[in-house]
Amino acid sequence: MKNFIKSAAFKALAAVSLFLIGIMIYAASTGGVATIPETIAGAIVAPLQSLGAAVSDGFSDFLGIFTDSNVLQQENQKLRKEIDQLRKNQVELDELRRMNEYYRQYLELKEQNPDYKFADCRVISVDTNNKYGNFTINVGLLSGVKKNQPVITPEGLVGVVYEVGMNFANVRTILDPATQVPAYVSRVGSGGVTGGSLSLAKEGKLRLNYLPRNNGVAEGDYVVTSGKGEVYPRHLLIGTVKEVNSESDGLTMYAVIEPFANIRDLTNVFVITEFSE
Repeated sequence: MKNFIKSAAFKALAAVSLFLIGIMIYAASTGGVATIPETIAGAIVAPLQSLGAAVSDGFSDFLGIFTDSNVLQQENQKLRKEIDQLRKNQVELDELRRMNEYYRQYLELKEQNPDYKFADCRVISVDTNNKYGNFTINVGLLSGVKKNQPVITPEGLVGVVYEVGMNFANVRTILDPATQVPAYVSRVGSGGVTGGSLSLAKEGKLRLNYLPRNNGVAEGDYVVTSGKGEVYPRHLLIGTVKEVNSESDGLTMYAVIEPFANIRDLTNVFVITEFSE
């Protein structure tokens, strides 16, 4: 008997008995013995109902998150398409503005130089192996372009055509030592010939050589074409004098020139196919 009282079975039986007695006391205090089964059922079912409700709410929340995610993805894709379209529209607008400015400059050149005939063109490639910025344009013989014709922008002279195909031409810039342009300083009239060098080309500059000793040239003076020869018309802008130095022989001087045109950043240029003084 003592062993039974100490056994686990007895302890479990006692716990159940105490649980049932507690249920009966609670039932009696709330409405009588008739409510005992309901109370027991409620005690068992209520937690299950709470668990079921929690699971149901969680599943509903999960479905809601999934649905919201799909909606957000669709809205995100729509916004991306709108952004892509806006970017395309901006590119087209920028191109229209650029072309409008290009044709405005073209008309101004025509008005300022009624005796000039132009071939307007686009730079299609730059010679990466050339240190002087030589480039290729998209017009050639079919547009009246020939060898030894000057190439300009509205800012000034940029080079000369040295090779021509049917629908392209290669241009040598004024930074190239092979390009020699008869020029002079407009303020004082001192003249010479332009020429490039590798060291100056790295800085985007060139020289005006063969200036006399007492030339009167100063920083800030303008250098323009002199019109000597048959290649370059008179008074094409070239650049601004940055400094004046003596040659090593001590007999002549030279000026360092910064071109008005940005030689390293050309997109559209004009070839002067005809001119008359």
